[in-house]
Amino acid sequence: MIPRGEIEKVLETKLNGLVDASTIADLASEIQGLETGWEEVAVSHHDMGYSMSVNCPDMCWLADQVYKGAVIKLYRKVKLPVPV
Repeated sequence: MIPRGEIEKVLETKLNGLVDASTIADLASEIQGLETGWEEVAVSHHDMGYSMSVNCPDMCWLADQVYKGAVIKLYRKVKLPVPV
């Protein structure tokens, strides 16, 4: 997790006085909240059914990169339970 202070510094620099301090604080909170509700998906060429094919250029490229040793992290949004 990126420290809140660092997020605020980046926002202050990029927004350069266009918004007030409370808006910067709200934005920093929202950015920090992006980390919740996500889970890492295992990335293995075996899990992906790796095989070269003209029918799967994107997935085969990704699997090939993993097979060659690239570190690739995929995340998916976790379904939150519906409140009863």
